Amino acid sequence: MMKTNEREGDAVYVLRHSEGEHQRLIEQQGFLGGSTERLFVDAGIGPGMRVLDVGSGVGEVSLLAASLVGPGGSVVGVDTDPLAIERARERVPALGFTNVSFVEGDIRTLTFDEPFDAAVGRFVLMYLADPAEALRRVAGHVRSGGIVAFQEWTAEDPVLTLPHSPLWELAFDLMLETFRRAGTEMEMGLKLYPAFVRAGLPAPSVRAQRPIGGGPDFPGYQFLAGAVASIFPMMEQLGVATAEEIGVETLAERLREEVAGLGGVIAFPSLVGA
Repeated sequence: MMKTNEREGDAVYVLRHSEGEHQRLIEQQGFLGGSTERLFVDAGIGPGMRVLDVGSGVGEVSLLAASLVGPGGSVVGVDTDPLAIERARERVPALGFTNVSFVEGDIRTLTFDEPFDAAVGRFVLMYLADPAEALRRVAGHVRSGGIVAFQEWTAEDPVLTLPHSPLWELAFDLMLETFRRAGTEMEMGLKLYPAFVRAGLPAPSVRAQRPIGGGPDFPGYQFLAGAVASIFPMMEQLGVATAEEIGVETLAERLREEVAGLGGVIAFPSLVGA
């Protein structure tokens, strides 16, 4: 994800820029990567394309795009966090990719020598002061007839638990409240359609997916606990919760015990792709 507190009006990036957060982003791909891949494939991203990944972080979306475009294509990831860029550059050759590169900078001010066939991003626009303007600038780097595909949370979508799971609901509510107080756009998923139109792009095709699961092996427990751990310093700073209320170190296991013990099912908020 892009570090987005560089400009006045952008949300505070509550997930921090740390080694632990970089590892969480890698693990996040295992949980959400399938829905992102379906969005990109349906959008038309395929072999031989040149793709721009906005807010590339440690490179998970860039690597996904690189696998779709193949050795005849290429991917350029952009992020403002130099530590994330460094980690991404280290990972690419270790994973056997030769068609991915990374640039440090803000996509709203960067220029490129050649246009791209597609521009993509995941969980980026929700932190920006003017998502439509950012999309307009991103689209300016894409050739005529090219592809723009973004995926964002609709975080205010109520998390659903059946039966009622108090710890899960508390942890999720505290996380969302931290994002709210930091100025994050909580409805960016639903706002993708108007943002595309305001950016001067054609009305997009839009779809929503909700990660759902239960049982002892559901990766959602670690996904939520990892996100809470990353934002916890900001959670304390903003007065949302204390260490005693959260118990970060044992949160994932307690979530698993509660939900699996109840024979429960959890539905995350909707992931919206446009």
